[in-house]
Amino acid sequence: MSSPDDADLDFTGLAEPKSPPPPVREKPTPAEEEEALIGASALGKDGFHLIAARRAAAAPGPAPASQVVLVVDDDLPTGELAARVLRRAGYQAAVVGDPRDAARHMTTLGPPALVLLDVEMPGMGGFEFLARMRANKYLKETPVILFTALSERRHIVRGLLAGADGYIAKPISGAALVSAVRTVLAG
Repeated sequence: MSSPDDADLDFTGLAEPKSPPPPVREKPTPAEEEEALIGASALGKDGFHLIAARRAAAAPGPAPASQVVLVVDDDLPTGELAARVLRRAGYQAAVVGDPRDAARHMTTLGPPALVLLDVEMPGMGGFEFLARMRANKYLKETPVILFTALSERRHIVRGLLAGADGYIAKPISGAALVSAVRTVLAG
């Protein structure tokens, strides 16, 4: 297998609205419907829900200090607060304000260990950016946790259909955020 060239690792096109977003299924499978029901309950109880369907059985990942979490949130104080919590837990964390900046960040520094992605942002929203990541051969396996105030069952279903690994309802506790990130990164 040949190694990718620089053009392959230019992710800036992911956030360009001129290209149509990849198609996303409209109708969930029965398993996804069940996952959304469980997710709605877990959001109310724990503040987060992780989707087991996307988690691969893998060996334990590297130590948190070597893992970068990219926080994408147009509300920069909220993004910085999440990053501060993750840094205290030992992770490296970077904050960007929109999908365009996230694409630039990934082009410059490579794919992060995990993306914590807001859903409601001006311009391109999180659901569309996630669908674009899942369509990219170099980013499709990058774990993504949606980080949003949208916590109804229909939103969880939409996140599942777009390929989310987890769903965190805002506002959240720092413990719930760290637990969700650890669980997803542990595989």
